[in-house]
Amino acid sequence: MSDAGHSGKYFGDYRDHWWNADFVELIASRLDLASKHTALDVGCGLGHWTRIVAQHLAPNATVVGVDTDAKWLRDASTWTALMRDRGVNVSVEYGDAMSLPFADASFDFVTCQTVLIHVSEPMQAIREMFRVLKPGGTLLCVEPDNLCATAMRSSFGDTFTAKECAENFEFALVIERGRRSLKQGDHSLGGLVPGYFDQVGLQRLRTWISDKAIPLFPPYAQIEQQAIIRDMSAWQQADDFHKSEMLELFLAGGGDAPRFETLWARELENQDRYQQALDAGTVVHGGAALMFLVSGIKPLNGFDTEVDPARNTPTSQDD
Repeated sequence: MSDAGHSGKYFGDYRDHWWNADFVELIASRLDLASKHTALDVGCGLGHWTRIVAQHLAPNATVVGVDTDAKWLRDASTWTALMRDRGVNVSVEYGDAMSLPFADASFDFVTCQTVLIHVSEPMQAIREMFRVLKPGGTLLCVEPDNLCATAMRSSFGDTFTAKECAENFEFALVIERGRRSLKQGDHSLGGLVPGYFDQVGLQRLRTWISDKAIPLFPPYAQIEQQAIIRDMSAWQQADDFHKSEMLELFLAGGGDAPRFETLWARELENQDRYQQALDAGTVVHGGAALMFLVSGIKPLNGFDTEVDPARNTPTSQDD
C-alpha cells in the first residue's frame, strides 16, 4: 500500500457509520466477547473496528492491532491513548496478515474487518490467524461482497436500459476477476469465508449479515448521508478509477482492449450522470452493503466436544 493508506483513500467519515451499536452488542453477546482477555485486530488501520469490538471484551483486556501501512502506525498514538483512558490496553505494531509476528496460540480472540478482500492469498491469512489463536478461542472475520452492489436497484439505475445494466455488471465482474487473477485481492469474497473457515479446521461456524444501511434520499441532510456522498466523490478519484490500472485488471479478467474502451467510456459517463442526479436531488437508493460476519472456534486439542446447535450433535475436526 502507499503511504496515503488504503483506509485514507477509500473510507473517510463513512467508515464511522458502518455499524449499528445494538447489532454489534448482539454479536458480541453471541460470541461471548466479555470472556476474551487477549485480542488481535489484523489490518487495524486507524482502529475503527478495534475501537468497536474492544469495548465488548473482558475488563482490562489487552488488544493488539497490526497493520503494514506506515501512516496508521504513525497515527496510532491518538486513538490508542483514548482507548487506554477507557480501561482497554491497546497497542499497535507492524504486522503482515500473511505472516503474523506472534507465537502460536497467543490470543483468545482474533478478528479482522475488510482485510481478506485485499490480500493476495486469503487462505494464508486465515491460516495465520488460526495459528495465533488459542485452542477454544474465537476467530471473527468481517468481509463484504461488493460486486452485488452493482445489481442493486436505485432510482439512478432505473434510468439505464437493460443492456446498459448488463454492461455495467459485466465491467465490474471482469475487473473483479482480473483483480483475483493478478492476486490483488477479491472485493467480493465475503460469502466464501465460511468455506475457508471450514477448510482450516475451525468449528461451530456462524455467519451473520450486518443490518446497517445508509439510504440516500433528498435532501441528503443526514450526517451519514453527507458522509457517504463525500466518500463516493473521493472514490471516483482514487486509484481504482485510473484508466491504465483498470485496463490491466480488465485484460487480466478475460476482457479485451476494444471492449474495455466501450465500457470505460460508459463508466465515466455514469459517474458524471450520477453526480448530476445527486446535484438535482433525484438519487434514491437503500444504501445497503452485503457485509458478512463469520465466526468459528479453534478446537481444543483437535477435538471440540461442545454441541453444534445446528445439528445437535458433537463436532470434531474430523467430522
